Amino acid sequence: MLSPAGARACLGGVIVPTVTPFDAQGRLDLPAFRDVLEFLVAQKANAVVPGDLVGELFALTLDERRTLLTEAVAVSRGRMLVIALTAAPSVEDAIDLARFSRDAGADVIKLGLPYPWTPTPTGMLDVYRRIDDALEVPFLIESSDELPIPVEVIAALCERPTFIGLEELGSSASRADRIYRRFADRLAILSSGDNAFLCLGLMGAPGTVTAESNFAPRAIGEFLDAAHARELDRALALFSARRRYRDLFRDGLTRGLPMFVPYTKAAMEMVGLPVGRPRPPLEALGEREREVLRETLRSTFRLEITA
Repeated sequence: MLSPAGARACLGGVIVPTVTPFDAQGRLDLPAFRDVLEFLVAQKANAVVPGDLVGELFALTLDERRTLLTEAVAVSRGRMLVIALTAAPSVEDAIDLARFSRDAGADVIKLGLPYPWTPTPTGMLDVYRRIDDALEVPFLIESSDELPIPVEVIAALCERPTFIGLEELGSSASRADRIYRRFADRLAILSSGDNAFLCLGLMGAPGTVTAESNFAPRAIGEFLDAAHARELDRALALFSARRRYRDLFRDGLTRGLPMFVPYTKAAMEMVGLPVGRPRPPLEALGEREREVLRETLRSTFRLEITA
């Protein structure tokens, strides 16, 4: 595992929360997962996060999560960083996952809070500290509108040298500005979601975590390049393309449905990377939805559709 300083220096670029391929019987399809990883290497992705929300975290067993992590490390072979998500219902399970990930060769640990709880700030710090005290490996955390990590919690964690990054999904431009200006010299601030993707990108965030990077990593990388070069018109055009794609399922997102999963899986099949259907209770797209998606992928990301 990298040192904290080395991990933070590498934590940027296109970071892919990988989909989880399943076969016709709903089992893990490891050959398809390897194909996805090799595609991402060829497309210059910088890091992967197996078994995250896009990877159907809540439909995976702990053993399946360990299997995906092991495969990601084996296939990446230093060509991409492997970030291991350790979110679990109990702190002990999270520590066990983090320990397994460290021993399996993951580069960074992504700490998640025990679900489905919403801890107080004191509770958040207690969880993070317990896991870090048990392992002392480079870690990042995630903040979202649904579970925002208070600024004072981030500041307290900055006292720990192993704390190297924050993935920000929040929709508040004011919070994004406050977080970036206060912590960018100390942490790798990674954008995600919608507003944070644009705001933090233009501020200079070194990387982004997006579902679309599973099938359009070059387009996401082009956005980062344009944002970092202060090519505003180009960056806004690429942001608009991504926004038009996400408009296809935005209504579902506002109702709390992870619609990025079936849309990402359908898009991957269309670009020649079949990864199977989502696991229940999620459903695959209908034919009408698929046709609209095909046209949108052509017009927004300029992808060659093969299926």
